[in-house]
Amino acid sequence: MAVGEARGDDPPDRSNGSTSEAHGFQWTLTLLPAFPILLLVLRLWHLSKQDLHTMLLLVQNVGPLDLVSSLVITLMWVPPVFVLAGQALGLLYLVSTREERRRRSSWLAKTAMRTPDWAIAVTVMWAATSWQLRFLPALAMVTVVIVGLTTRLRNPDRPRLIWAVCIGLPVAMALFEYVWLFPAIGDAFSRGEGMLVLILLVPPALAPLLTGPIPPRFARVSTHAPAAAGALLAPFLLVAVFLRAPVLPTVAMELEHGPDQRAEVVLGSVVTVDDTMTTLLDNDGAVRFVPNERVASKVLCPGAEAIPNSAVEVQRWSIEQSALQWLLPAKETRRAKDPRCDGRPLVP
Repeated sequence: MAVGEARGDDPPDRSNGSTSEAHGFQWTLTLLPAFPILLLVLRLWHLSKQDLHTMLLLVQNVGPLDLVSSLVITLMWVPPVFVLAGQALGLLYLVSTREERRRRSSWLAKTAMRTPDWAIAVTVMWAATSWQLRFLPALAMVTVVIVGLTTRLRNPDRPRLIWAVCIGLPVAMALFEYVWLFPAIGDAFSRGEGMLVLILLVPPALAPLLTGPIPPRFARVSTHAPAAAGALLAPFLLVAVFLRAPVLPTVAMELEHGPDQRAEVVLGSVVTVDDTMTTLLDNDGAVRFVPNERVASKVLCPGAEAIPNSAVEVQRWSIEQSALQWLLPAKETRRAKDPRCDGRPLVP
């Protein structure tokens, strides 16, 4: 009987749960480096139009630094999205759930509690410099929500501080954003860019509503379901974004055929150039080996990703530019005026 009582008083064994979590974390660390490699291979496979021999030619001539540089520049905005969104959802779950048992069983809550404040601050600065201006209202909303939920979680017995940070700060931030973005909102509305109007209008209005707890019965579904859906859809979205990223320079080459023949303009990407031959991957996915003596002229053409889709500006700051692009000197992006980029020779 004493043995049974002693066994009943022993704390529950959580070694199996800890071991499974450790194994899951190890598998995550093992597979994480493989994802960028998979992205690079898929980009070359897509660029070669699913032709294996063309892909092998690209692998032989395209340097790894070119691929990595394109990957970093194209997806530089992605890490802050995961960090800030996960932190906001985790804090919202912690504020809405007071039971310690539910907090311990939530991976989202564990992540939010273990993320240091300095990491969030660095991530916010990262996003502020890498995100386009159109997404800065969403960044301000997420930042205000994280600050408000953190204040509510750490200072539950200070109602004045909670009211100032969770209500006063979001309202003041929303008023400032609306005053600053009012010309851009009106310009976007007049141009018929409804999605841009919503992107600029909605986040400041939502910030005061997301700094407080939600009913405990809906807390897990409201926070864990969006986080799980984002984690499942993120790889497919990243692949879709990176498949359109340029990894080779786009050029227009004017070729000479003869004195009585019209010059031909070939559009494509330069794979490699040697002393006698230029290897070109045209827009149809065909590899062309052009003798250098036939090249009359060539010009570097901007890709579709360099052409702005919106002319809306805020204080002479393009809505599609990031702070890093706005502060650093850059070549003016405009539609190519060179006729060769449209497939027409210089001399008809």
